[in-house]
Amino acid sequence: MSSTALAGFILHRRPYRETSFLLDIFSLEWGLVSAVGKGIRGSKSDKKSLLQPFQLLLLGLAGRHELKNLQQVEALGSSYKLEGNYLFSAMYINELLSRLLAKEIPQPELFNLYQTTLKALADKQTIEPQLRQFELSLLADLGYGIDFLYDTNTGQEIEPFSYYSFIHEQGWIRLKQHYGDNNCFSGQSIMQINDLAWTPASLHCAKYISRLTLAKLLGDKPLKSRELFKQSWTTQLPNNVENTLNE
Repeated sequence: MSSTALAGFILHRRPYRETSFLLDIFSLEWGLVSAVGKGIRGSKSDKKSLLQPFQLLLLGLAGRHELKNLQQVEALGSSYKLEGNYLFSAMYINELLSRLLAKEIPQPELFNLYQTTLKALADKQTIEPQLRQFELSLLADLGYGIDFLYDTNTGQEIEPFSYYSFIHEQGWIRLKQHYGDNNCFSGQSIMQINDLAWTPASLHCAKYISRLTLAKLLGDKPLKSRELFKQSWTTQLPNNVENTLNE
């Protein structure tokens, strides 16, 4: 059986039957792909050691159905070294992709942003701007892009010294005055998000609207990566934290 070579990352790996793994792969050519790695779970082969997150791989996949067969794997570079909150952040991104992307739809721009984000986290750049930009780009690719330029009610441009509330699946609505609640943002903050000009106010605004929109898409099932982050503040986590997401 001939195979197709894809450049991609392992997003999620979990045991399958006695000797195999089920894999969620984010690839340049096909987007999200599911595959089974047969007979490698209990082995000491190079295949098993390579099937880890945060490393760009060349993956040979075969099969006509949605669940492909992994036939080959080799590294296309060194893995991104992540630790602490940078690791949790990368896990969070992986989990979003694994749960929200439709199967086998190429998304090359998102794939490139994913690599850029991993590099930024590995370089220990400030986490919040990386996550907010990735969340908003992911939402846009899913068809839930947010307009940061116009009031959805009037069609008028966002004004920097006015205040707005965000309505899910609608957009920004201008308020008569500033209200002391979470869903009240200055026009200046909204405009800064559009320009990727990150300030404490624009980061707070971006986090609110992206989390609100993502929650609607994710449903009631909590994100394991967020649970791990919360646990890290109160208890000692296992040495190989990545494997806690593979269950």
